Amino acid sequence: MRKIYALLFLVALPFLSKAQQNVQFTQYMFNKIYYNPAVAGTGGAICINALHRSQWVGFEGAPTTQNINGNIPVRSVHGGFSVNIVNDQIGFFQNIEAGLGYAYQLELARGTLGFGVGLRFINNSVNGAEWRPADQTLAGLGIPSSDASGLAIDPSFGVYYSSENIWGGISTINLIESTSALNGQNGNIGYRNARHYYVMGGYNWQIPASNWMLMPSTLIKTDARSSPSFDVNVMAMYNNKFWGGVTYRLQDAVGVNIGYQILPSLKAGYSYDVATGDLSSQGGGSHEIMLKYCFRIEIPPREKGSYRNPRFL
Repeated sequence: MRKIYALLFLVALPFLSKAQQNVQFTQYMFNKIYYNPAVAGTGGAICINALHRSQWVGFEGAPTTQNINGNIPVRSVHGGFSVNIVNDQIGFFQNIEAGLGYAYQLELARGTLGFGVGLRFINNSVNGAEWRPADQTLAGLGIPSSDASGLAIDPSFGVYYSSENIWGGISTINLIESTSALNGQNGNIGYRNARHYYVMGGYNWQIPASNWMLMPSTLIKTDARSSPSFDVNVMAMYNNKFWGGVTYRLQDAVGVNIGYQILPSLKAGYSYDVATGDLSSQGGGSHEIMLKYCFRIEIPPREKGSYRNPRFL
């Protein structure tokens, strides 16, 4: 449906310059490593996350996002390493990212304070075959009439603190705002990867004399050019196995999320958003699925002492 593609293009066109570009997740509290490289190595376990988000379901060319990431603590480097892979598709635009990160962790006030750096390899592309105006009236604007793609490299930085009950951090990605040169038949188009800032935090409150835990959290996002956006979530967990919550995203959506600890090392979550902005009258909610697998590798310490070979007794 070309009208929908046209709408998505007009929405995405500002991305070529200054608008917020990065993907969003309603279940951000389970996917902190995507937003902040300083999370790597916290928790003492190797963790692998997988998320899929289908936004504005029912619209042709609506955004879909997949994110797979993992982090591993390494005592010898006093921190941990992370890897982050993202595939984000909206209409005929596609962004694929592969990132690596390292965080240094130190003990502070009954918790852990981390400083993290990362490097993202970003491939921006546009499928020109999906957008060919019959009258070519938009050709003069530099819209590619053929497939075009470009590669950029950009660093990220973050600070993150966590303890038994409190967690929070501040981070920035696309630090140098690198530009991808989309090479097409009608020349190069500059796609600037705008710098983004994130502030997130939460509190885990064990309700006295009960099996319930209340876990409010928030995520603030901005590119320092357009208006900031924030998510506020209030979630309750029962017996460390079942959880459910409600999220409000400023001038955008209201969502619900549920989840279950399937195994001690495996959890699954689902969320559904209902738009509250201009798309609310058009229907088309957003679905999100999350899987998280964490495990530990215990290496027993070497025992001190001497050993004798029976052959020489």
